[in-house]
Amino acid sequence: MAIVLKHQTAAQFLSRFREAYRNGERERLARLAKWIQARIVAGDVTETQVRNAFGLNLTQWNNLKSRMQTLVQNYDAVQAARGE
Repeated sequence: MAIVLKHQTAAQFLSRFREAYRNGERERLARLAKWIQARIVAGDVTETQVRNAFGLNLTQWNNLKSRMQTLVQNYDAVQAARGE
């Protein structure tokens, strides 16, 4: 599903996303990380756009991206867990 922005630019949207991610906790943070990774893969936004919105250099972005990937993997594992 492509992002359709009617009332803001991509830069404005990513700025708002950045604030949501900065203030996110627990499941919400994991969902945000999963969502932004999916948008990057889909080509709706680029890693450079996200990196710039977060105000990170390339090394910092790679570290954050790695933490996001780990968070998403752990989140997916918990979501897939089933009882006996």
